[in-house]
Amino acid sequence: MVKEAEAVSIPILSDSTHRVIRISTAVPCILVLAAGLSLAGEDPPVGKVERDPKLEMHLYLKGRYVYEKQCAVCHGERGRGDGPWAEGLTDKPRNFRAGIFKFRTTPFGKLPTESDLRRTIRSGISGTAMPTFQKLTDSEVDSVIVYLTHLSRTWDDEALHAAPLALPEKAPDWFLQEEEREQHRETGAKLFATTCAACHGPEGHGDGPGAKGLIDVWENPVLPAVLSKEHHKSGDRPTDLFRTIATGLNGTPMVGFDGVLQTEQIWDLVAFLKSIEGTAPVEQDEDSKRGEAE
Repeated sequence: MVKEAEAVSIPILSDSTHRVIRISTAVPCILVLAAGLSLAGEDPPVGKVERDPKLEMHLYLKGRYVYEKQCAVCHGERGRGDGPWAEGLTDKPRNFRAGIFKFRTTPFGKLPTESDLRRTIRSGISGTAMPTFQKLTDSEVDSVIVYLTHLSRTWDDEALHAAPLALPEKAPDWFLQEEEREQHRETGAKLFATTCAACHGPEGHGDGPGAKGLIDVWENPVLPAVLSKEHHKSGDRPTDLFRTIATGLNGTPMVGFDGVLQTEQIWDLVAFLKSIEGTAPVEQDEDSKRGEAE
């Protein structure tokens, strides 16, 4: 006989609506195993992570402490992206209450995995006020991730969870062969002209005819990324660029092209993008003057 489930209540920072987490104390061993995998940096099965209730409470409270010390100055006390430093920033801090995240390995419109959140925290976002947090311990990063996932009800919606896309772990061998890479670059340039230039501009300067008047879901003005800059917000590796093209950026006009473009076509675009890095005009390479989608 399985003992009837009891529940532990964990209070959540509230505004007009009080929210309490109810966690069953009758947690099967498989869920505890999933918690161990998650904390080790590996993603558990698709869906909201279930943990031993005592572990969940510990991580939530520790995560709230880390958040208040490291994150609230930009993201706000209640995670609404309205911290005291937010007003003067062009690239606005994420509103965690909305439950919308740009940088993911999951399909467009879906929530990120814990590994996705961990990568953003550790690596930061180039050209913005989001720094790298390399000095935080793994335990601190794990706990703040747990806290973040309790700031929005979207994490309770199973329909918004999805497995990561089957993204490549490395660039094709031809990326290291100059002559063959040039052939792919030329193909990518033609594809860029028909698929991307309307927003990003013919030379990747973010000045295409469709660039004006764009807004994101947070109702902030947003401009297409200047892809000709030396660094990219989502990362500079070829695989980082592939991931962004495939998954898109939730909450922005940049949709995901997984299922629209073939794998080889995305690699052709990546070859072209790598060839134009560092060619942006000086005035467009000043990140603080732009609020970009990427």
